[in-house]
Amino acid sequence: GGIRELPIKDGWNVLDDNLLACSDEHITAVFEMLRGQNRLIEFTGGLEAALLKPWMAHAMKKLRPKQMFFAYDTPDDLEPLRAAGKLLHDAGFKSHPSSHSLRCFVLCGFKGDRTDKAKKRMDETMAAGFTPMAMLWKGETGKRDPVWGEFQREWARPQIIYAQRGKP
Repeated sequence: GGIRELPIKDGWNVLDDNLLACSDEHITAVFEMLRGQNRLIEFTGGLEAALLKPWMAHAMKKLRPKQMFFAYDTPDDLEPLRAAGKLLHDAGFKSHPSSHSLRCFVLCGFKGDRTDKAKKRMDETMAAGFTPMAMLWKGETGKRDPVWGEFQREWARPQIIYAQRGKP
C-alpha cells in the first residue's frame, strides 16, 4: 500500500514502474545518479504515462537513454500514452522508426482478447510515438496461450515490426 522511496543505488537500468509516482526530489536524485553512469541508461520497468510531467521528459532527454518502456495495459492507458508521446517528442525524443528509444509494453492475450483487438492496440501505440513490445498475459497458472506466440513474436522486436510494416 502506497509508494515507498527506497535508497538510491548506482545503476543504469531503472526497473521501477512506480518511479514517476515518487516525489519530485526523489526522481531528481535518481536522474542525478543516472547522469554519473558509464553505460547507456534504460527504463525497463514500464513507466506510467499518466504521471509523466514536462520537466521529467526534458530531464530524461538529457540522460540520452537507450530505451524507455511505458505501459499500455488497459484501455484507460491510451490517452495518457498519447499525451506522454507528445511530451517526450516536445522534449526532443525522436519517434519510431528512426529511434527505438521510446518503447511501450502492450498487454495482449488475456481472457476475451483477440488478435485484431491487440493489433489495434499495437497500431495505437505506434501512432502515439512508441515502438510496441507485446507482453503476453500468463493467466493464473503462469502459462502462455501458444496461439498468441506468433503474434507476440511479430510485435516484440522493432526490426520485425518495421520490416513488415515499413515506416508509419
